Amino acid sequence: MPDLLPTPAHRPDLLRVSYDDYRALPAIANSDLSRLRDALDGRPPRTDSGSGALSFGTAFHTALLEPDDYRAGQPGLNDTLVWWLVEGVKLNTELNQLLAQGLTERSALFTEPTTGTLCKLRADLVLDQPGQPYTVIDFKTTLARDADHFRWQCSAYDYDRQAAFYTDALRAERFLLVGVQKVEPFGVFPLEVPAEMLAEGRRKYMNLLKLLQAPATAPAYRAAAVQAAVAALGL
Repeated sequence: MPDLLPTPAHRPDLLRVSYDDYRALPAIANSDLSRLRDALDGRPPRTDSGSGALSFGTAFHTALLEPDDYRAGQPGLNDTLVWWLVEGVKLNTELNQLLAQGLTERSALFTEPTTGTLCKLRADLVLDQPGQPYTVIDFKTTLARDADHFRWQCSAYDYDRQAAFYTDALRAERFLLVGVQKVEPFGVFPLEVPAEMLAEGRRKYMNLLKLLQAPATAPAYRAAAVQAAVAALGL
């Protein structure tokens, strides 16, 4: 029997706010959980360094989801490659239809019911159309060799956690992770996240939310790093 999850009475409102305003919302995002995971795993704290990979991913998302806001000629970016990847996504009939019908870059605030934690999310694309499953889509640029390698990355890089976090919050009926190769042959790998992957992602985010509420439960050899990560979140 599948897990019976507590669900809110209704879906949280989808908000159209700038990225800076979203960042300023006093709530826990999936990226915050990644920082807590890094502390628990003994990884160095993350910094928003504006690395080439991040800049390329941001540029691709802007070109795909908010093309009117795309700024060409930014240092270190290959505009031709960015738009080539966008065209590759749109050659997929289903993805092109989702892009045409969906809402892009929408944010939401919600309270996770088990821990009572105020959380937030920002979805790449949400499809809420009559007669169609409520669908959330997230695009990932990737160096994966093929679709199987991308599926492995979804678990290894905790994309499954993001999928479960968003699915549960928005009561989505379908979550698509779309890998977009940024090197030849520039493949596109849509993955409808299966129930077992969502279950593993749910376990991950619930464990981190519980740790966030009770950082003293971290293993002693990671306690200082976890406490520092929680303090950095400003709770």
